[in-house]
This record gives sequence, C-alpha cells and structure tokens, in this order.
Amino acid sequence: MIDGLEIVRKANARRMQLSVDPRTGQVRLVLPHKAPLAAALTWAEQHEGWIARQKSRLPEPWPILPGMSVPIGDATYTLDWEQSHPRTPRIEGAQILVGGPIDVMPNRLLRWLRAEARTLLDQETRQIAAQRDISIASVSVGDPRSRWGSCSGSGDIRYSWRLILAPEFVRRATVAHEVAHRIHMDHSRDFHRLAKELFGADHAPARDWLRHNGARTVVCQRFKNGV
Repeated sequence: MIDGLEIVRKANARRMQLSVDPRTGQVRLVLPHKAPLAAALTWAEQHEGWIARQKSRLPEPWPILPGMSVPIGDATYTLDWEQSHPRTPRIEGAQILVGGPIDVMPNRLLRWLRAEARTLLDQETRQIAAQRDISIASVSVGDPRSRWGSCSGSGDIRYSWRLILAPEFVRRATVAHEVAHRIHMDHSRDFHRLAKELFGADHAPARDWLRHNGARTVVCQRFKNGV
C-alpha cells in the first residue's frame, strides 16, 4: 500500500490517474466511479517507481525565516523581521518589513502576499479585459491543487494567489488566458488567437516557465513555521 494515498472517485473519469501534489507530496489516485478498488491499488503499486521519481523532483520546502528572499513579480525582496516593526508587512526599498511575535510571522506574511495577489490580479484582469471591452463579474484568489486560473461562464475569474511569486510576464499571460475564456470557453484556435492578442505575445514561454518552475512557487509557501 502506498503511504498517504488519497483515493478519489469521479463520475466523469474515463481511466485511472495518478498524481503527486507538488505542495505536499501526497499521492492521489483518481478512479472512474465503478472501477474495482483492488485492481486500482495493484495498478498504483506497479507505478511506485514513477511516484518516487516525481517526489524526487519536488523542491525542498523553505522555512519562512528572517533574511529569506521573497520573489514578487520581477523583483526579489529580503524579509526583514524585527519585533518592533509594524505587524502588517510592507515593502521598503528591497525589503519586506514585518514585526510582531516571530511564531506568527510566517502566517502574517502569507496573508499579506495573498491580499497583494488579489489586488494586483484584479487590476490586471480588468485592465486586460478593457482592451476588448470584455465584462468581468468578479476576481478572486485561492490555492487550487493544479490550476493557475479558472473562468466561469458567469464571468467569475479565480487565480492561484501564488502567481504573485512568478515573473510578471507569466502572471500577465495567465491573466490574458483567463480573460480570453470570457469569449471562448474552450481552447480553440480562436481562443489562442485572442489570448495572444490580449497578452501581446506568444504564451508558450509563460507555459514553459510554469511547467518547469511552478512547483517551486507552490512549495516555497507551504513552509513550516521557521522557529
């Protein structure tokens, strides 16, 4: 039996699928609704080598500690903690200042990053949508397992807040991708044409960056409190 295996049955699943959560390393087995469990577990165990390889590629977790580097867009800041600093993080020059008790500092930083991501992504979404007078109902952020963004038919767009840790071109390409879904709820040729127009360039470099570096932005914020 694979340690910590999460088993999920989905009515729309056509085949068995294995995945490794890049945030936690947990192994997930998705099954069609009527698939026999015993056969599925045997199949999963036959892929233990693949699971081990995926886990070995995950970046090591970083502890949130004073002096660490925090990437935000195209800039990198040094985390400057002193108990006497204001408790709400703020950027001053090349530093993020944050104060208060050290044991709650990591969660305080994460809440601030999430709020900053929400503000920035809302601004950029509406700015890019305005190029083609595309309506946006709402913009929110979350912490999804596998998606960097999603768009509903009613115009609600939701992003991974961790996009704030990616370079600006990656973040804006993702925004253009989701805004384009307000017109084309598919990945047709017309969709890709509009997404490229909204972004102003080919999306391929951004997709490549997320493919090769996305797990690093995911893991780096699932830190143990560094105390």
